[in-house]
Amino acid sequence: MPSEERIAKSSDRCDLHPGSPSVAACDGCGRPLCVSCAVPVRGQVLGTECLAAALGPDAPPAEVEPRLGLQSAREMVAGAAFAFAVVSTILPWSRFGEGSGPFGAWSRSPRWSLLAAVSATAGLALWIALRRLGAHLPRWNGVLTALGGLVAAGGLLAALRPPSFTHAWFAPWIAVAAGIVAVAASVPRPRRGQAPPERI
Repeated sequence: MPSEERIAKSSDRCDLHPGSPSVAACDGCGRPLCVSCAVPVRGQVLGTECLAAALGPDAPPAEVEPRLGLQSAREMVAGAAFAFAVVSTILPWSRFGEGSGPFGAWSRSPRWSLLAAVSATAGLALWIALRRLGAHLPRWNGVLTALGGLVAAGGLLAALRPPSFTHAWFAPWIAVAAGIVAVAASVPRPRRGQAPPERI
């Protein structure tokens, strides 16, 4: 394949990982490949689907991930949940007194709302960084799940134990719901075709 054509094809996004930029085009089928999909073989760059044909019967089984299937949808839901949790920290967290103004979760005295606010911000920052770097979110699902759990726990405790002489507003409950959704969308799941671990 001419170098100009390869450069033009590699300017796309990866066919299997749309969040990752492509670094080459498959010499077998021509589809764009990211770093994790591109496999150099005998002077060629091949994807997992074309690797078996090039290597013959000794080729390892290809692990094909869904394109924009369930995994990508779950990643987007996790990001939206952390974004909603961060937005909830901008709202008042109590009806009056401490935490009743803007950025109510970021009150001066350390309370449970601060746990939810810091966890939500860290979760959203990590999610954005992973998307920008083109990293695969499944590898970081455990961290995102833990941060989502901290958001939900901090919001729930802030709603049940607000500052003295005040009542919780609805913003902590938004954080609780967002944290639960983030946990549900980020909890690690075995890949398709991967057998569950055997019990000893």
